[in-house]
Amino acid sequence: MKYYSEAEARDLVIQAGHMLLEKHLIARTWGNISARISEDEFIITPSGRDYETLKPEDLVIVRVKDCSYEGDIKPSSEKGIHAAAYGLRKEVRFIIHTHQYYASALAAEGKDTRFAPCADYGLPGTGRLKRNVEFKMTQHPDKKMFLMAKHGALLLGKSLENAFDMAEKLEEKSRELVEARVPGHDPEREGTIDLEEVRCEVFPCVTIARDKYIMECCSAGITIGAYIDDFAQIVGADMQVVINDTDIVQRALLGYSTNIPTGLAGTLAGRLPLTGVLNQRGGMHPVLNPYIGRNAVLVKGVGAVCAGKTMDDAEAVAMIVSKNCMAACYARNSKPLSKSDARLQRYIYLASYSRKKNA
Repeated sequence: MKYYSEAEARDLVIQAGHMLLEKHLIARTWGNISARISEDEFIITPSGRDYETLKPEDLVIVRVKDCSYEGDIKPSSEKGIHAAAYGLRKEVRFIIHTHQYYASALAAEGKDTRFAPCADYGLPGTGRLKRNVEFKMTQHPDKKMFLMAKHGALLLGKSLENAFDMAEKLEEKSRELVEARVPGHDPEREGTIDLEEVRCEVFPCVTIARDKYIMECCSAGITIGAYIDDFAQIVGADMQVVINDTDIVQRALLGYSTNIPTGLAGTLAGRLPLTGVLNQRGGMHPVLNPYIGRNAVLVKGVGAVCAGKTMDDAEAVAMIVSKNCMAACYARNSKPLSKSDARLQRYIYLASYSRKKNA
């Protein structure tokens, strides 16, 4: 079998990243791409690096047998899944792993579909997830499109074009299933909120997101868990639904109680103490608040208030919130991630991946 040359593989992986970005099938650092250069080796995207600025020399050569590599650049944490696929499927030369929008809703439910079997859940980058995906591939040797529960999609192609085409087809098929189950309604704006009053030292950039899935969750009025793991990482373990009051919205983002006694909301809520170790800075600490707080809150009649250090971060949060709300609507009979798994992923993301992006 003819494999890609190293130079060709590097160029194709970069090209694939740009194609996937253009079609909104990946974003920022999420997902990963690889190309096979021999029976024993493949080129893969590095860990925590933005596709828009990625260069061919940033990619890493990984060995199929033991996932070993050389050099200072760390390969994707999902290298084991790629290695398992190349080991099982000799005809596969190009692999794309995405967290694409509609397919993520199907993955949230964790069930096989007729076109894409779904591997059982495992924490990202772990041996458990690798084994679950490997088991599902052995169960379905004829399938090239796979879902990973609460995680995303995996496309096994003979070429870049083949894998990319599967990613687009999977999204089309997934959209049909989601819209058949969750027709939704066009969002109606019932209120506004003063974002200037919400901004703070911890979250200097704030935006509002609203679509039919977000507004459906606002109307439900219950806390929304993490149905997909990138939500847990980037937003938090869950997301509250609160009334339209700027002080309460800010408290939810900072991680403090929003159980304000009846009659105090809108009057004394902003002056109630933010108890705990953050008192000395008025409850706003750039390092500690993200761990105890959230990057988004649902506001009844308004939508999702999404926050970040930059507007690009806030808009990324808005995209993830929409995807998680859609997943919650679609997989309403399935459980979200456990609080322990969600909090662990949030901690790892804040301690590792977000630092890489800001480096």
